[in-house]
Amino acid sequence: MTVHPSYVVSVAAGAGPAVEHGVGLLVEAMSGAGVSVQRAAAPLAERITRPGAGDPTLIVVGERTSTPAIAALEQQEWLLYNNGEPGVNGYYVAALPGRIVVVTGGDANGVLYGCQELARAVTRHGEIPLDLEHGETPDLALRGPAIGLQLTEVEAPRQVYEYPITPGRFPWFYDRDHWLEVLETLLEQRANALYLWSGHPFSSFMQLEEFPEALEVTPEELALNRETLAWLTDEASRRGVRVFLKFYNIHIPLPFAQHHGIPLRQPQPTELVSLYTKAAITRFVTDFPQVGLYICLGEVLQGDLYGVEWFTETILPGIEAGVAAAGVTEVPPVLLRAHALDPKPVMDATGDRYPALHTEAKYNGESLTTWNPRGKWQDLHQYLASLGGIHVINIHILSDLEPFRYGSVTFIRRSVQAIRHRLSSNGLHLYPMFYWEWPVSPDVAEPRLRQLDRDWLWFAAWHRYAWKSDRDPAAEQHYWTQRLAEQFGTEEAGAAALATYEAMGQVAPRLLRRVGITEGNRQTFSLGMTLSQLGNPHRHRSWDDLWESHAPAGERLEEFVATEIAGEPHVGETPLDVIAEGRHFAQKALTAVEHGLAAVTENADEYARLRSDAQAIALIAEFYDLRVRAAIEIVHARSEHAGDYASVLPRLRAAIALVEQSVEVYRELAELTAGTYLYANSMRTPQRKVPFPNGKDFGHWQQCLPMYEAELANLRANTETLERGELPGPVVERTLEAEPFRAIDLTLHSEDAETFEVREGAELFPDATSPVTRCAVELTGLTGVRFNKSVATEGQTTIDFSLGVDGHLLVGYFKEKHPRWLQVPDLETNTHADDRGGLTPVLIGAVTAEWHPIVDVHAFAYAAGRHTFTPGAGAYVILGAVAADQEFTGRSVLLADAETDTLDWLYEEPR
Repeated sequence: MTVHPSYVVSVAAGAGPAVEHGVGLLVEAMSGAGVSVQRAAAPLAERITRPGAGDPTLIVVGERTSTPAIAALEQQEWLLYNNGEPGVNGYYVAALPGRIVVVTGGDANGVLYGCQELARAVTRHGEIPLDLEHGETPDLALRGPAIGLQLTEVEAPRQVYEYPITPGRFPWFYDRDHWLEVLETLLEQRANALYLWSGHPFSSFMQLEEFPEALEVTPEELALNRETLAWLTDEASRRGVRVFLKFYNIHIPLPFAQHHGIPLRQPQPTELVSLYTKAAITRFVTDFPQVGLYICLGEVLQGDLYGVEWFTETILPGIEAGVAAAGVTEVPPVLLRAHALDPKPVMDATGDRYPALHTEAKYNGESLTTWNPRGKWQDLHQYLASLGGIHVINIHILSDLEPFRYGSVTFIRRSVQAIRHRLSSNGLHLYPMFYWEWPVSPDVAEPRLRQLDRDWLWFAAWHRYAWKSDRDPAAEQHYWTQRLAEQFGTEEAGAAALATYEAMGQVAPRLLRRVGITEGNRQTFSLGMTLSQLGNPHRHRSWDDLWESHAPAGERLEEFVATEIAGEPHVGETPLDVIAEGRHFAQKALTAVEHGLAAVTENADEYARLRSDAQAIALIAEFYDLRVRAAIEIVHARSEHAGDYASVLPRLRAAIALVEQSVEVYRELAELTAGTYLYANSMRTPQRKVPFPNGKDFGHWQQCLPMYEAELANLRANTETLERGELPGPVVERTLEAEPFRAIDLTLHSEDAETFEVREGAELFPDATSPVTRCAVELTGLTGVRFNKSVATEGQTTIDFSLGVDGHLLVGYFKEKHPRWLQVPDLETNTHADDRGGLTPVLIGAVTAEWHPIVDVHAFAYAAGRHTFTPGAGAYVILGAVAADQEFTGRSVLLADAETDTLDWLYEEPR
């Protein structure tokens, strides 16, 4: 019978909650293993006395830099760090000569993880090994998930992100058992951050004496919220987890906006809103100084114009005042999000004013597309990382992976290696797989599956590699096989599940980065894409960053066809490459999941769901294969017809055959997913535009199938018309004379602008030579608004106007990407960009003026009454106001038909 030595645990004086929790884990593990252990009654002395012959073995626990006893052991060379001194969050555990065991770390979290490591060793071996010596410091300094205090649908009149925190909206926020499970999971994975996202959380956690009208919850809810947040931060701290609270700028509470008669959206600072925001932040930091603040300056706030002012004159003063009022010595960390603004001016203006200022930026945008980001996004990360603070990489939204499981641990490992080595960054901010509906998953199941359970592999893999990314691939394959074997009962089933996850995880990233519209969350990739979106992506505002930064070098579909026609060699990744690779990996996943089916002895329902995911992803890969090849045929036809549509009929027939097959595949996909998923996208709002607008109306394959069937029917019918030697209705209509838009009364109130008649010969700017040389019929005679170009190119020009009735304001955007020109808003950087419509031009090339780029016209909806148009920096022109029910064709006005015939009319209903 083995007799275990007895132990006494001696803890350094002043140990905080994380260290105490770690000691508790260690004592619990030793007691569970039958090892005699007790806690020393007094704190650790300044020097270690070697235990006598009959004394228990001494376990010394304390932070390396603040524990004299640890320093003494180092000075005596009793304690040597064989693999390096522990750094931030790092630990070192060692059994020293003379029956002394040391658990130390670079900080309190490091000591916690050291206790955890020693507890694991005791559980594994049944004792503390005599040859114990091991230490690690994590690769990334911040590691943890985001959880959104946000919902899938907008609550009018509130806007996106705006949800007061109440038990009715977020019952899980008040569920302490839920939180303890989350926190224990984070500790198990050695994550040390928890990011809570909200549009404007302050009005749910405090009532300001000077602004009582800002409170958005009842007194009872306010008390419960404050109690819950205080409890959560305390419990998180015990497990080494820092809570961060995320907020947007400038968001204000709805009752505050209504009380003061101001818009809920505040694109630029005002004295009132600054006073309120500063007061809210001050009070929050005073009451919750242990909570980090996570700040998005962009989106609603025109960050490039006002970000420096707002951050340095409102946000930071609020934080500093709160720190002073709280009387704390450790200031809360502040994380500045580099989104929808250039962060460099803000960081330059801040300098070293705030000692705990860190940064954050997205990894692959709002998708997961590559483990080798490059281009300007790589440059941005490297710049922010060079500033000296922690630079956090945000694995954001995952709109191309929704709604399926994801567990390609190799893809994840390579991504974290890129975060470290290519992007030089040292933090991870991880979105859940189905962010907008935490804590449940979209699977059809009763009760609903929890993301914490369904997507355990997602969280575990990212956090494992955030701790250490450069691990041996073979050893990692064995590790994950064993983890999945625990889930599914046998090693054979575990190996099959891992192979399935690995292969499935390659499909969507490869396809989206080469043929998708955007890496942002306006596209639900699993729902497919229309032929127009594949073959004419610019019409749908394709996002250059997708292929310039978040994909390997290569060719888009139109470039591919042009290269083929020119007979030149292809460069890099092509559309045909990714559709072939998509089919390859999808088939590998199917083969693997079928191979392991008979070996499953545990959690058979979950393995069946994994199998269903593999089947769905295989159908998606097949659907894209067929449609990309069809789109290639149509783009070839577009490039070759030169007005002779009969000459390209063979290509159109080939495309129809491929599209017919794709619709049959999609029908099978819709039938499969009808029984497996409630919806495909977690953000079920109008911001979802691709493949079809509105994520609620088109959030499931069943809802999208009729649209693809209609597209096919139109393609067939219009091609049949061409085969009869006739022109389809949509083509004939392009030759008909356009009619003027129906004007409504527009009254200008701005003193620094003037009205003018929109016509040929009119000047677009009073202070610049800009005569209109050609003007669309639709616009001629409308009342426009112009202002000095020199003022607009230096900053924002605001237009104060009134409409007599509901209508559309027509805004002319100059088609050149340069800061001198106002740019069309986009949903990739501003979720509110489409609140009034206007993202798609209603007239293309509508106006030309000497010495100026061509002008596209966009229409923004406004109700009758007085409004302020504050679009941002750069010059533009108002080209009139028209009736609310005005029909817009989106026609191309100025260029020859042969040059602008995209063949998109093939998909329009014959008339």
